[in-house]
Amino acid sequence: MAQEKHGYVVRGLLGLLALVMLLFTLPAYLDPSSNPGLAKLSGETASLGSVAGAFLARQLVLALIALYGAVKGTTQPVLIGAFGMAFLNLHDAVFLSAFGNIGPGAIAGLILGGLALVAMALTWREARV
Repeated sequence: MAQEKHGYVVRGLLGLLALVMLLFTLPAYLDPSSNPGLAKLSGETASLGSVAGAFLARQLVLALIALYGAVKGTTQPVLIGAFGMAFLNLHDAVFLSAFGNIGPGAIAGLILGGLALVAMALTWREARV
């Protein structure tokens, strides 16, 4: 697969997904309950030294990887960033739904994960042509 630079549609979609994730992640460092995935946590698990911190760190790293992929624009970073966004969001949506919390976090995860899969498909299609 050639490492070509991809068009603005794919890169823009991935960049938009990364920015949305950053908008949910960065404010949650001040108040973890502001993140839909962490809203139900309380006590020690809601602290940055515990579950909430690990969740936010994972979310921040994957959003930064996706942002790098959008800026760099070549095939491999775009695919890695889109895969990270898809995995993070769909994984969270499935587990939130499985544990009975089919709320805004699960719905947002499905939407963002689906859009990341679209970005992957468009990148794969452009790279094969």
